[in-house]
Amino acid sequence: MKASELKLSIVPLAQVLLHEEIEYKRVDTLVEQLRADRVLKNPPMVALAENGTETRYVVLDGASRSSALQALDIPDILVQIVDYNSPQVKLESWHHLLLDISIEDLRRELDSVACVTLVEMDLARAERELEARTILGYLKFTDGTITGLRCSSDPGEQAHALNEVVRSYESKVELYRVASTDLEQLVADPRRLAAVMVFPRYKPAEIIQLALGGARVPMGITRHIIPGRALRVNMPLDVLESAQSLEEKNAWFDAWVQAKMKQRHVRYYQEPVFLFDE
Repeated sequence: MKASELKLSIVPLAQVLLHEEIEYKRVDTLVEQLRADRVLKNPPMVALAENGTETRYVVLDGASRSSALQALDIPDILVQIVDYNSPQVKLESWHHLLLDISIEDLRRELDSVACVTLVEMDLARAERELEARTILGYLKFTDGTITGLRCSSDPGEQAHALNEVVRSYESKVELYRVASTDLEQLVADPRRLAAVMVFPRYKPAEIIQLALGGARVPMGITRHIIPGRALRVNMPLDVLESAQSLEEKNAWFDAWVQAKMKQRHVRYYQEPVFLFDE
């Protein structure tokens, strides 16, 4: 990949949509960092979406950054536009490992969630129904039982219900995001009570539909694997909040990037990296 292949553009923040809930404490922290640094280090990754005759940008990664800029009343934002139909872009799911809560207590919390009905089923049925979206998700308990969470078939109502489900237990358990659903592999101490909340594996079209409809899934359950991310761009906030037109801002940014490329300040790393200042 070459730097010239990156699709970086300054777009109106009002046209940027989120597909997941945000953590307000993290947003508040980013607001203070942006005020101090006066640069947007890493542009959010977005996918183009058409809403009638209007273009929208659905955030795949960077919801907190987008929300922090919005909190600062900055009108425009630098984004990296991703081809959401590319086979190189992968959309996976994170699940929740829930520790130190009994099956009875967890069921009691879920019973309090409006709309949700608990249905006992085997694993094969749970996976089929989750794929068909006839359940929101399912719980695997340490005693081997599987409980499906049934609700409306409407995608927006399901997203709302999933948020209510997560809120019902998140403050009452020790919670970890995990990629696996194998309890024996995940829990080192078999004496600890545990369950795994298994979330749907969304498709890109579902993410776009939810965002355009104003619905959001719980924070951090979608996992986008996107090659060629632009990092450490360090876009000056002075440019984003200036009274210049979008055309003028993008012209300035294009010239700025060209200058960095000529000075060999842009590098592409093929290997995975670990960042210790995020």
